[in-house]
Amino acid sequence: MDADLSSGDGSAEVTMRYVLGPTSGPILPLAQPVRFELLGFGDATVERLTVSNGRSVELWPTRGSHRAASLFLPVATTGSTVPLEVRYRVEAAVHEDGAQLRARIPTLTGTAEPSGDAGAGFTARLILPSEWMVSEGFPSGLREDIDGTWAVSLQTSPSMVGFRGRSDGVWRPGVPFAVDLVTLLILLGFSAVGWRHLSGVASRSRA
Repeated sequence: MDADLSSGDGSAEVTMRYVLGPTSGPILPLAQPVRFELLGFGDATVERLTVSNGRSVELWPTRGSHRAASLFLPVATTGSTVPLEVRYRVEAAVHEDGAQLRARIPTLTGTAEPSGDAGAGFTARLILPSEWMVSEGFPSGLREDIDGTWAVSLQTSPSMVGFRGRSDGVWRPGVPFAVDLVTLLILLGFSAVGWRHLSGVASRSRA
């Protein structure tokens, strides 16, 4: 998943790239369409997709903010796997309150199971304006990459990728940072207690 938010207008241009293959049964393409689903979050939702062949597909509402679409897969060109690229735009992916940012980017998920091969089954990259600062990401593994993008890898696809941050370049600590800091302080405290105990034992032994 690539999500481009570099325009800074609150929208996200999303590209989902899949490599699909059968876990059992016939070789792709399947005779029946594959169902894809998307869960909206407030105003951050999607109504239409564009498939790699340029075809526009509507996501129909099912219940609440949940939407779905069925796609016929293209013909496999190599072996039994099929590459599929889907694009969509999230108009209100980012909510701004002054300089504070809250981003929620819905992900298009399928009914298929992730590959059993080693490695992540889902990878997301976020391209943000250079002046934006991220203080808290979702999933929690979201981290800044060497090229200035923000990335996360997971075994399964989340329903959305998001973050909290600021548009004025001022960094504010988020929940993950606070948790890491508290954990570090606890470990340092236990280490200090353990060191004092060992020092006391050593002193009594020399006496």
